[in-house]
Amino acid sequence: MRHRSRLVDVLQRAESGPITAEADFERKLVAPVMKRLVKEHGIQFDRAALVPGDDDLADRVFQAGLEFAAEVGMFCQSTSRRILWSRQELEQGLRFCPGSVTLGARNDAVVCAARKPDDDRRVTVVGGAYGNPVPEHLFVPVMLSYAQEPVVDVIENATLETVYGRPIKADSPWEILGGWREAELSFEVVGRAGRPGMCIGCVETSPTALAEISASSWGGFRTTDWHHVATISEFKTNYDLLNKVTHTTRIGGAMESYYNPIYGGYVGGAEGVAVAIVAALILLNQVNMADTCCTRPDHPFLGSNTTAELLWAMSVGMQALSRNTRLLVGALAGPAGGPGTRTLLYEMAAFSVAIVSSGAAMIQAAHTAGGSIPRHISGLEARLCGEVTRAAAGMPRQQANELAQRLYARYAPEHASKPIGQEFSQVYNVETVQPTPEWQGLYDEVWGELVQMGLPLDQL
Repeated sequence: MRHRSRLVDVLQRAESGPITAEADFERKLVAPVMKRLVKEHGIQFDRAALVPGDDDLADRVFQAGLEFAAEVGMFCQSTSRRILWSRQELEQGLRFCPGSVTLGARNDAVVCAARKPDDDRRVTVVGGAYGNPVPEHLFVPVMLSYAQEPVVDVIENATLETVYGRPIKADSPWEILGGWREAELSFEVVGRAGRPGMCIGCVETSPTALAEISASSWGGFRTTDWHHVATISEFKTNYDLLNKVTHTTRIGGAMESYYNPIYGGYVGGAEGVAVAIVAALILLNQVNMADTCCTRPDHPFLGSNTTAELLWAMSVGMQALSRNTRLLVGALAGPAGGPGTRTLLYEMAAFSVAIVSSGAAMIQAAHTAGGSIPRHISGLEARLCGEVTRAAAGMPRQQANELAQRLYARYAPEHASKPIGQEFSQVYNVETVQPTPEWQGLYDEVWGELVQMGLPLDQL
């Protein structure tokens, strides 16, 4: 992979950049630089435009993000140094980033390709539990609820609560064993779904680099699977994460890197979140040399990213990147609602419409119930995300905004109450891995409402 040829340069800069205290990086660099750039570029949140159609705004957000990335860089906690790149180097990295990537193998492979706003090209759909903790006996049925959905292209694993009944301890042999157990169960899932080559997001049971490096070696997760490297908010990495980057680079694996800004934190409000998304994904391309880059902003009180401010920030950030680069950008849904609730389905629909029309190459579902309630997950919300994504491809941003506004009005009153819904075993038959009549019935009702709103789900 040609865009990963700078690995040695990345590691060297992590040891030779300017020494900075972590608190100074946050308070004297991230916060003031972000505030200044938002003001200089005239970036302002507009509540009436959850999905803005202003190309000039998107381009200004991109320029602000690029300037931030060049001025601030990324902080390496292990060396207390900033990993810095000039604007010219960042632009060169963007020119040579992959405009497409193949995920999975054989008949189950899918090509994720760059898109533009209002684009009618296909969006890659990822469905999964995204690290939600589940007991071993539920891992297969939970993940099968996603893998069996034809509209889902890639699955994203849950995290095992135990391995062979024992607690999984970070940075220990138990973590390594947990990674291998995850691989073993994952292959059972895709085999039972009749999709053995399906791309699997991994290694979720990997609190340090140990499980990732071990379980993605020979006999474990494959190079055609989707290997993850996080970024610590805001704009930080460390040797543990760079160990994952180095290993995935050397095995030639497909890599996903993600950044989750905190609304109201060092990057500020909606405007700062939008710029931060752009800056971070540019840096992830440069430092981690990722194939795909994802974001999942977080509201500190609601735990979701389907608020008006964060829908706007993600939409503008996606538009900025998709208009000005060929990065394979995506966003992860973080609805406040949980399985069995109408709120969840409205949130998934609004999120999907906003992200697809903004030019995302990939959409990911979901951090259901804010992603923090164990076992409050199910494949049905990923199905809705996938179907809405297919139906919304090519939808103009103005129309997408109107639809998102109508949906937002339906779920916003429930946000503060955090309707977390029910556990997987309460909304799915664990033996047949099918939704309960109540959960399927609610899905069908909302599906019909979306058709009445003008979303052509019935024409797929």
